[in-house]
Amino acid sequence: MIEFSATYFDGKSSRPHPVTVSFDGMTLRIAGEDLLTWLSVPLRDCTIDPPLGQALRVIRLPDGGLFETGNMPAFKEMERQRGVNKGLRCVHFLESNWKTVVGCMICLVVFAGVFLMYGIPFLAARAANSIPTDLMETMSRETLKVLDSRFLKPSQLPREKADRVRLLFQRVAKEVDRNGHYRLEFRKGGLLGPNAFALPSGIILVTDELVLLSRNDPGISGIIAHEIAHIKKRHALRQILQGAGVFLLISAFTGDITSISTLAASLPILFVESGYSREFEREADRVAGRYLIQKGWGTKPYCDILEQLTKGQREYPQLTALSTHPRTKERIEDLKKLEKAMH
Repeated sequence: MIEFSATYFDGKSSRPHPVTVSFDGMTLRIAGEDLLTWLSVPLRDCTIDPPLGQALRVIRLPDGGLFETGNMPAFKEMERQRGVNKGLRCVHFLESNWKTVVGCMICLVVFAGVFLMYGIPFLAARAANSIPTDLMETMSRETLKVLDSRFLKPSQLPREKADRVRLLFQRVAKEVDRNGHYRLEFRKGGLLGPNAFALPSGIILVTDELVLLSRNDPGISGIIAHEIAHIKKRHALRQILQGAGVFLLISAFTGDITSISTLAASLPILFVESGYSREFEREADRVAGRYLIQKGWGTKPYCDILEQLTKGQREYPQLTALSTHPRTKERIEDLKKLEKAMH
């Protein structure tokens, strides 16, 4: 038999009634000096409110009345009898002890950090691979419009030079990704200078300045292989999804066209202002490096272009997509290490 003091409200007025409650394992009996008669109510017909911090515990009676008490042991026994609030009792225990609260906060911070470092990139990769081809075509088309209207101008590349690069592009695209569908476009870079952009649908933009900067076929081949790797790995989509947060990731998984279409507005800014992450640039560099090494050219022609791009940054104040994330020296060192490892 459990017996404890409580405050009873009859549900008809706000007047509190001091009462004594006894519980025999099945039935609650409520008695008080100012009650006309004692109440007997089966526990199964009552509702036990979940615990909330240090607030008084409440049991609601079937006739609209309720009683509240601070006797926590009694309530735990009644909850055990009813088999309710098991999970919430655990939550109540955690929030009632400052040590467990601090521990939970630390665990939450660690979980959030791990999720940002590994969970978001993983989900972004899965979401990027689930975006349909027609949506990527739309995104690339809109992105190209923005780039042409705000940053790029029609190409002025000599025809012979353009035709030579197109033939080179067809060969590299076939050898790097036989199953892919890629298209080369030339533009005058203007303030963007020597640059290259890989659009999700398979369009690769190369500026006149970059073509003129490359002194040999292996160098421009490395650039083409690098951009093809960005498209094949869907780096642009993954980077936007990683930065957009969980909401956009879920939209991509569920096929929410309205939300996914907003990616098109983000692509031009991504290309011009931020480039790709260090991880994505390294991954694309490895593809380009392996291709050049397998062709017998080595990575030097590609490294030479990266160095020339760095020297040309004073002439072109906007950082180029090929010369950022990570720093050029780090990229060149990584390419040299790759070449040594493959020999």
